[in-house]
Amino acid sequence: MSQDRILLISPFINPKTQREFVSSIINVSFPLSLGHLIGYLMKHVPFPVSVIDEQINPINDVEETVLSMGRPKIVGISTMTSTSKRAFELARAIKKVIPEALVVLGGVHPTVTLEECLKEDAVDIVVSGEGEETLRELVQRVFNEKDYSDVYGISYKENGHFKHNQNRALIEDLDILPQFPYHVFENNKERYNGFASLQTSRGCPYGCVFCSQRSVSGRTYRYHSKERVLKDLEYIIGRYKPDNIRLIDDNIGANRKRLMDLLDGIIDKNFHKKVSFTAPLRGDNIDEEMVVRLKEANFSFLSFGLETASESLMKLINKGESVDDVVKAIHMTKRNGITTATTVIFGLPTETNRDRWNAIKLVNSLPLDSVRFNILTPYPGTPVFERLKKENKIFIKKDWENFSVQYMWEGDDLPYVPAGTDRYELIFLTMFANLWFYLNPRGIWKTLTTPLAGGNVVPLPRKWYLSKHFFRITRVGFYLVYRFVVVVCKMIATKLLLLKSTKRNRNTPDEW
Repeated sequence: MSQDRILLISPFINPKTQREFVSSIINVSFPLSLGHLIGYLMKHVPFPVSVIDEQINPINDVEETVLSMGRPKIVGISTMTSTSKRAFELARAIKKVIPEALVVLGGVHPTVTLEECLKEDAVDIVVSGEGEETLRELVQRVFNEKDYSDVYGISYKENGHFKHNQNRALIEDLDILPQFPYHVFENNKERYNGFASLQTSRGCPYGCVFCSQRSVSGRTYRYHSKERVLKDLEYIIGRYKPDNIRLIDDNIGANRKRLMDLLDGIIDKNFHKKVSFTAPLRGDNIDEEMVVRLKEANFSFLSFGLETASESLMKLINKGESVDDVVKAIHMTKRNGITTATTVIFGLPTETNRDRWNAIKLVNSLPLDSVRFNILTPYPGTPVFERLKKENKIFIKKDWENFSVQYMWEGDDLPYVPAGTDRYELIFLTMFANLWFYLNPRGIWKTLTTPLAGGNVVPLPRKWYLSKHFFRITRVGFYLVYRFVVVVCKMIATKLLLLKSTKRNRNTPDEW
């Protein structure tokens, strides 16, 4: 079998970040980034491309797997912070089996941790930023046995030193990208809760300090033409006949005219009669006319990033909108009969317990169907990470295992806790906020009647409680309650120790 083959891998999440039986009930994220790379290579290079998504098919025997694929000449691994440990494990195992293989890491995490990745002996090249054109050029150079040292957008090792080539410019016209290769993943479409997903734009013009995507796209905003999006939608609807299509743009409403034209196109093509749509939006990007049009186009679910109930904190995180903007958008959306969701971030710099309780009160006063309370994770490459790192306020566990917004359900060693805040109290309040929203009478009713749960993280088919999903979800539910009780006990013990220490200090004679 020819060795002129390419293997692309999406690793699974570090089990110390998120245990496996919890992962088993959570949405399996559709590997869009990996898919775009596959589609681009299939269009531009004459070499076979294979793909393994470990969320669906974990590699149990690396040697057997890679050899069965014909000893690929290039192995690309798409890596996030939460999957970086597994990415390095795969790189080492692959090099052991095929020493001559070129191991390439790409994705958000390698883009912002270039030298960390290059220090791994098994990693040959790191691709920064958008990878389509860089990987295409690299593949052609390698397979044609030509020098690749001047390829834009890569970093590599040379004579014991790290070499960083010039960054590659972002793709300006997204319509040059081939249609997403859904057929590559369609055998597992039932296992991807978001298989019918489409990215109609890239980037976001706003500068939220916690957003890691800006590390790749900066603050640019590029989008497919209306004609291209409608063509893609027609393909998805015609071939797969989904009930819902997820538009997973960073910010679908950044250009109002563009979105309104797209909604008109959806209605003109009668797509709204065949499928519903899900999308994220910003509160300040929406108005009554847009919401009405979204409803007419059968957008059944919209999510907004509320983040906090404090206007001063909203300015601190550079969100570029106000709390009131988001609150008005939520009311407007729900008033028009659209399922509405939001996210909140606890543990922001300078945030107090009062701020967190105010956020809990505000969220529970709003007509929301789904909420997810997270703890701030200052991902590498974000402005908040750079700021806190300079102040020596970030704690990084081995393999970045504590870098996940949901790590609170696994461990106590948060990467960052604001000054004046007890970490156990922070974890307790975040857990309490999530549990209170879903375990109060209104939340229980929504969980039973709406295919949303855990902040739209857990996919629930209708009448899930009468199916096999009941036992898996019940198991995770018991674990979450157990973890909550453990945190409560630790919080109480910490406060008792602090109280005891304070009393002891009060009884100590003044040294002066």
